[in-house]
Amino acid sequence: MAATEKIVAAGAVVTRIGPSGTEYLLVHRGYRSDWTFPKGKVDPGEHVLTAAIREVREETGYAIELGIPLPTQTYKVEGRLKDSHYWVGKLLSGEFVPNDEVDEIAWLPFEQAKDKLTYEHDLEVLSSAANAIPTIAFAILRHTQSVKRVEWLLSADGLSEVDASRPLTAVGRMQANSLVGALAAFGIAKIHSSDSRRCRDTVGPYATARSLSVTLEKTVSEERHKDNPEKAMARVMDLAGIASPTVLCTHRPVLPTVMGSLSSIFTLVDEAKKAFDPALTPGSLVVFHRDVKDLKRIVAVERYLH
Repeated sequence: MAATEKIVAAGAVVTRIGPSGTEYLLVHRGYRSDWTFPKGKVDPGEHVLTAAIREVREETGYAIELGIPLPTQTYKVEGRLKDSHYWVGKLLSGEFVPNDEVDEIAWLPFEQAKDKLTYEHDLEVLSSAANAIPTIAFAILRHTQSVKRVEWLLSADGLSEVDASRPLTAVGRMQANSLVGALAAFGIAKIHSSDSRRCRDTVGPYATARSLSVTLEKTVSEERHKDNPEKAMARVMDLAGIASPTVLCTHRPVLPTVMGSLSSIFTLVDEAKKAFDPALTPGSLVVFHRDVKDLKRIVAVERYLH
């Protein structure tokens, strides 16, 4: 890493319900003598969402799922800029054991947490977490890099196979594996995919890792969508109403219809730049954070371009 390159870190404000209401997890780092939130550097090639989950687990022993994103904090560390990305963290399980990074933790109500934090920039993150609305993720995924259509048609396999059988490249398979942690971060429990091989193979590693089935959606395949885009639009609207964390994997030509469908039923709490932009590179992910009390109300939108 070049000396001038920005440092990227990821973490979470983990919450739980205590005797007097919501409590926030703070960690004490003995080597810095500070109180802050669990976070750490994103490893080379690691998805930032995966890093947030990993760092919380390594520093605290707790398994979490991510909620809405919180304000990114940018500040200087030893002369270099550092971006610390945070999300609301829902506590799932685990037990704290002191380690090399963190020697003590504290679960505190808002006012006590506010007083205990060492850094002023952490106060904005805490306040945003305190005002966060519980959400359920709905993710749109473009399949990862696949063998080019012309190369497939010229290959021995392609001569006897329809385009729906076109596979992922080696890079595409690596991208699919890298998405496992990103989808797990939001607790994705329902997997829906075009029935084309390249989409099935994109969500396959995650389905295997979590022992989940994949529901094949013929209407959002390239071929069926071209014949009947209205049917694809109606199906997307149905999927957007599933009250579980859900992902839909589809193709570039289908994405304008998908995003058009969602823009017609979703209401954004705050304007989000390119919220419904269908221009996604292979393996890119858009996460719509739906209000648990109103699945058509979008509290936040995240775009991860691969």
